[in-house]
Amino acid sequence: MSFSPGPGFERLLQRLIRRIVAHLTNGEYTERGLARLLGISQPHLHHILAGKRALTPHVADGILASLGWSLGELFTSDELGAMLLQRQSQSGFCGLIPVVEGRIGPNSPLPDFRRVARWIAANSAWIRGARRPFLVEMEPDPAFPFRFSGKDFAMVALDEGLRADISPQGWYVVQWGGAGLIRRLRREGNVLAVLGQEALMAASGPQEIPLEGRSLLAVVRARLLWAGPDPAQFDPFSHTGSAFPAAALF
Repeated sequence: MSFSPGPGFERLLQRLIRRIVAHLTNGEYTERGLARLLGISQPHLHHILAGKRALTPHVADGILASLGWSLGELFTSDELGAMLLQRQSQSGFCGLIPVVEGRIGPNSPLPDFRRVARWIAANSAWIRGARRPFLVEMEPDPAFPFRFSGKDFAMVALDEGLRADISPQGWYVVQWGGAGLIRRLRREGNVLAVLGQEALMAASGPQEIPLEGRSLLAVVRARLLWAGPDPAQFDPFSHTGSAFPAAALF
């Protein structure tokens, strides 16, 4: 997964100037009143806004402090999300879990884990050990025997170590035919055996997946850590009965 480096400091200063100009245009401040509030002369402020003088970091800090703005307000939502994903990728769990767009299941394309719909806070101790965790809605799948109320969600980890550690006790997100299927696996040489398929009347997907000429991680896209009802309704990871047995992976 690749990440954009985000806006540079010069671009953030330009955004700050544009934001000040917008507030002046809307009549929220006058140039004279704003200069007085910032503790600088009106000509100095005018020259900054007109691009005749550079906005220095010292003055920019004073503007943010005087107006009660934070530096984060100069970033777009997409940029903040990308930076959180980058931090999550580099240093593990950051206290927030991204909820991605799309669904995991036999009738939906495998979600793009870069497309984040929202973030939720999660503070349970076992989650803090997760690397690159994501929440994603699950659609009904006969091969996945666990059911909850309303919308069902899965928390999966993209961590390469967990994905490569194929254990019959674990559950994995396997990419098959463009979809993402949650399955138990066993590796048998260059073949992944899909466990439990023979006992499921309406299960979709393969009974085995050849790895010849393919990377294991290209097939096994994530490992399931938790499954339960909609996390928007409560703190799911501390709610009795919502933890998936495979959560004890850490």
